[in-house]
Amino acid sequence: MRAMPVPSPERALRDRIPAEARSHPDLYAAQFVTALLTQDFRRPRSQLLSWVAAEAVTTNEPLVVGLVPVELRDRLAVFSVTEESDGPGSSPIPSPADWIRLGALDAYTTVADVRVSEPLAWSNAVDAGRITDPGITARQVTATVTLHTTDSSRPSTTRYSVSLTADFEGPPTRPSWGFVNVVRYTSLKEGAS
Repeated sequence: MRAMPVPSPERALRDRIPAEARSHPDLYAAQFVTALLTQDFRRPRSQLLSWVAAEAVTTNEPLVVGLVPVELRDRLAVFSVTEESDGPGSSPIPSPADWIRLGALDAYTTVADVRVSEPLAWSNAVDAGRITDPGITARQVTATVTLHTTDSSRPSTTRYSVSLTADFEGPPTRPSWGFVNVVRYTSLKEGAS
């Protein structure tokens, strides 16, 4: 994380999330994940990273930041959406090499069937009094992501079932909701056509 370049926040892209969605954690989580997973590989990857940086907020909640040093917490949001801890495809944003490969296929993704819930582990931690930051919350977002590609002038689609658990910070600590980090991301291939 220390060696990772920090993208400049791109405030112009903040309109990807409607203002009314910023007032409720479920609405914000649904809109944030939809915008995060709606990717156009024909555009620079850096644009999406800059948008994530613009949505990023920090927290001091020990159960969220763990052992992340204070001076690196401003990188946590972008790091969490790009770090492929379990190999290719294990992060919401593909590696630079995969992004280029998909761009060569005129690839883009669409997102549907978005559902939001509060993880049971988070609810239990709150009920047990282990969460000290009154503005932090977690949400699990599930969705169907469709990858559209064109190879040799032949279009094709591949569907994935995606689950993403993330932390968000908002009222009463902040005036509106923002993105802290991705905790867990899984993507399972459903089918292709």
